Amino acid sequence: MNYVRLLPASAWLAVFISSALINGCNAREGQPNSSSATAPAIAQDPREASILTDLVQLTHDFDRAGEAYFSPDMKWIVFQASPHGQTHYQMYLAQLNWQGDRLVGAQKPIRISPENSRNTCGFFSSDGKSLIFASTAGKENPNEIEGGYQRQGRNYRWEFPNGMEIYRTDNWLAKIEAAHGHDVNFATHALTDNNVYDAEDAFSPDGKSICFTSLRSTDGDIYVMRSAGSSPVQITNNPGYDGGPFFSPDGKRLIYRSDRQKNDLLQIYIADLAFDAAGNITGKSAEHELTHDQFVNWGPYWYPDNRHIIFATSRQGHDNYELYAIRDDGTHDVRITYTAGPDILPVFSPDGKYLMWTCKRSANNTTQIFAARFHPPAGW
Repeated sequence: MNYVRLLPASAWLAVFISSALINGCNAREGQPNSSSATAPAIAQDPREASILTDLVQLTHDFDRAGEAYFSPDMKWIVFQASPHGQTHYQMYLAQLNWQGDRLVGAQKPIRISPENSRNTCGFFSSDGKSLIFASTAGKENPNEIEGGYQRQGRNYRWEFPNGMEIYRTDNWLAKIEAAHGHDVNFATHALTDNNVYDAEDAFSPDGKSICFTSLRSTDGDIYVMRSAGSSPVQITNNPGYDGGPFFSPDGKRLIYRSDRQKNDLLQIYIADLAFDAAGNITGKSAEHELTHDQFVNWGPYWYPDNRHIIFATSRQGHDNYELYAIRDDGTHDVRITYTAGPDILPVFSPDGKYLMWTCKRSANNTTQIFAARFHPPAGW
């Protein structure tokens, strides 16, 4: 999201959960991010301890960081973060540190976005060879008046900057290795080019399509295009903003959030996709509202079983977003996190064994990326 997804939403949005997100970080720049025996204990409510174990902080050296996604082999993450003293998010890659099957930290992040840009919504292709993210690279307007969704009276919002386009790079790992630890600019091959907000992007499981959100339809709708950037198809066409889409593990559905009721709230929807005889996506065949309440529900993400979804919600208040999981038929709604402070932008590892999300459990109370081994709750 952070661009909500963080800041998009799923992806991107720039969502600021609170004014505290701009606090400085005490960690030293350039030091590897990893857990150690002397690391301070991470805050965790006992009620979530049976679901989330081996909790680890993955980012440290940023004013704020969030919206991270695993590579298919679970060796890397892509995420957005604000370097010290910078307002806008930049895009980063970081290699994960594993001890056997236990995730223990991450190595020094590598920046992959250019100077003077806003960035969000990184995502890996299922074969691990390609990487996409949204950026204002080359189109950043320092005089642009920032707008976007902001709940009345609250400090968090996500922005929709003009000129944010979706970029793709192939063979990213070889390019990272060739750079020998130096930053690399991956915002060089744009898939969209229309001077409006295009972001909140994710690959389909077969790698043939990319779903995304665009303001080309004025109020924000979801589209699907070929992975090379061609043949965009509009999926939603309703009043209000639809954003943060992700393909289901079987590639037949999309999940996303919407402020369709225009009541200052967000609800989660699932769309059944329509296909032609050649297997190309032509639109949606049906749509289902998964939540319908008086809360802000956002950042939904699929569990690998193709049946469960995790999301963040304001049920416990706008200063204490928590993670909940729900079945795709709207039943068995179960709480996952219980610790004070915002828990947002959850994603599962490809094998479903780890949950990674954004929260303020860091010792210096900055928003960072955390991960924990995930144990499905009773009745899952």
